[in-house]
Amino acid sequence: MNNETDETLALRARQGEHAAFDALVRRHWGALVQAARSFGVPATDVDDVVQEAFVSAWKALEDFDPARPFRAWLFGIALNKMRDLLRFRKVRSFLFGASDVFDEEAGGISDEGPGPEKQASDRQALRRVSKTLSQLDHSLREALVLTAIVGMSQPEAADSLGVSLKTIEGRVIRARKRLAEILQQEGGNRDLF
Repeated sequence: MNNETDETLALRARQGEHAAFDALVRRHWGALVQAARSFGVPATDVDDVVQEAFVSAWKALEDFDPARPFRAWLFGIALNKMRDLLRFRKVRSFLFGASDVFDEEAGGISDEGPGPEKQASDRQALRRVSKTLSQLDHSLREALVLTAIVGMSQPEAADSLGVSLKTIEGRVIRARKRLAEILQQEGGNRDLF
């Protein structure tokens, strides 16, 4: 299954083959987690929102168009789940005084590799990137995260967001320009993205 395309696996999954869908989950889980963290989804909710995206994708396999890239289709579903969660958090925060949507520890670095100093440094850098990204308009942030962090091509990102390629190109340019302005104001590295 490792050498099969996403589209082939999706078609097999649509026919009820659970192993094919499991392969898609293994293939794309990490990228969706990375995207959720970059969009400011609190660390405590990342796995849940990614799981919800895959559950929704499983239920919507009949709607999958094999002429479109599966990855773009899946990210479109995941982005909607992330937006829903963040909207819910903002409303709850407003109504009930809950904690801010953007968790300071969103996406904390944890694995058995680097030592505590490196982990602390990585967490600090991740918080800085998340804080900087949170200053962007949602449409600009989505375009930049999908292309610069997740690694999608601009056509894939456009397909995921349901916009034209020209729109994505413009959003990425505006996002990078705005980030450079923010970083310059903060005295930071302008070459972050």
